Amino acid sequence: MSRPLSYKKVNAYFEDLATKHFDIDDYCGTSPSELGSKSDSTLGLRTTLVFYDYSGKLSGNEQRTFNNRAVSFSIVIPGVKLDDYRGQDDAIDKCEAIGLEVLSRINIQSKMPEIGWLYNNFVKESVTMATIRNEEAIGFWGMDFSFELKTLEPLVVNPDKWSDGAMFCE
Repeated sequence: MSRPLSYKKVNAYFEDLATKHFDIDDYCGTSPSELGSKSDSTLGLRTTLVFYDYSGKLSGNEQRTFNNRAVSFSIVIPGVKLDDYRGQDDAIDKCEAIGLEVLSRINIQSKMPEIGWLYNNFVKESVTMATIRNEEAIGFWGMDFSFELKTLEPLVVNPDKWSDGAMFCE
C-alpha cells in the first residue's frame, strides 16, 4: 500500500515548480550539504528555490486519521554585498514576489485532482513568511515560506510487511 503523501512526492513537486518558473534558476532539496556544494561550485548559487523542511503530526479521531505536514521552502538570491542595503531590500522583495507566485500555484493546483496528495489539502491560512538576511554566512537574501497540508492517512496495517501479518485483515 502506497501512502498518500511522502517526502519524495513533495520534493519532486518543488523541483518541478522550480524548473517551470522563469525567475527561479536552481533547486535545492533538504540536504544542507547540497546547499553548501551549490554555493561552493563554479556556477555558484543563483536565484534558488530551497525546500528545506518537512515534518508531520497525526491527528483525528477513531474513524479518520490525518497526517498533517508542515512544509517549508525559501526563495534566495546570493551575491548581494553587505553594504548594499538597497540591493538587499530588492532581493528580498523579488524573493517575496516569487514565493507568493509559488504559493499561488500550490493553492490553484490544490483545487485540481491531478495531484492526489495535494487535492483539497493545502491549508492557505497556515502560510507564514519571514525575511532571510545573509544566512549561513553564504551571503544570500530572500524570503522563507511555510505552510501545512492536511492529508488523510489511513492507519491500516499491511499484512505483507509483517512476519505475523496473517493476524491482520486488509
